[in-house]
Amino acid sequence: MFNQKYFLVMNPACRSGRGKKTFNKILSAFEKKGLTFDYKETQGCEDATHITANAIKNSWNNIISVGGDGTICEVLNGFFIEPYLNKKARLGIIHVGTSPDFNRYHNIPVNVESAIKTIISGKSKTIDLGKITYKDNEDNTIIRYFGSNVNVGLGPLIAGKANSRHRKYLGDFLGTLCATLGSLLRFKPINLKISVDNKEIEYNELINITIGKDPYLASGMRIMHDIKSDDGKLYLLSVEKTNPVHLISNIPNLYIGDFLNYRGAKLQYGKEVTIEFNESYPLVEFDGDVKGYLPAKVEIEPKALEVIVG
Repeated sequence: MFNQKYFLVMNPACRSGRGKKTFNKILSAFEKKGLTFDYKETQGCEDATHITANAIKNSWNNIISVGGDGTICEVLNGFFIEPYLNKKARLGIIHVGTSPDFNRYHNIPVNVESAIKTIISGKSKTIDLGKITYKDNEDNTIIRYFGSNVNVGLGPLIAGKANSRHRKYLGDFLGTLCATLGSLLRFKPINLKISVDNKEIEYNELINITIGKDPYLASGMRIMHDIKSDDGKLYLLSVEKTNPVHLISNIPNLYIGDFLNYRGAKLQYGKEVTIEFNESYPLVEFDGDVKGYLPAKVEIEPKALEVIVG
């Protein structure tokens, strides 16, 4: 491959600011290898999206996300801003944040040195992405793309707690686990109507819905599903209330097994999911961050992005 140029989008706030400690090491490695590169640090929410779009506009053909899953989500959205849409540009990842779910799924090393070697090797694949339409706090319609999954119900509460303080003091795994248990104890199951490929489904005691491609969620839980990264399908995992003691006692086991071991869980597949508004729990979370509000529509965007992989 010729004329490879690398633009690094670096999030200094990732991992509660600890990720920034790796930046000099990363930049030094690119320098020592004689690569053509530039970089810019983000300064706020969605800054990575605009930095990415500008880099693509200026003909950088490898955009490298340096941060966590939230940074990856913002960066990949920069690939879809008109009129700078460039199907020839590729996404590379150096993960220095928390919860490397996207990396696990696509076999991208988390170790910084190995990640840089992977980027230089140039091996890549084209993957599906999710596309979500939802509302912001001013009732505007927002369209975004995601690489891992969407959560409605309990998930946004867990993400809010884990991101605000739990992970900062307890670390990724333990912080997310404590946020999960704490949120679950106060959560009241909801009634919710959704539609999967125009087929209506009504839940009466719903705890959470997860929609996506990535089998990993909540910093290590795994959904054993039957889809590939480029097959044009989404999974939908619904979790309904059964025995509260059974659910809480099984949370630790879900981190080393399969979410489907819980008898209140049901897995199905589709290409488009619509979710009605719920007054009690209206929040929408995707790729680890709470982004907006219901109602929402989640769709598959087939073979939407080329990603550098291990």
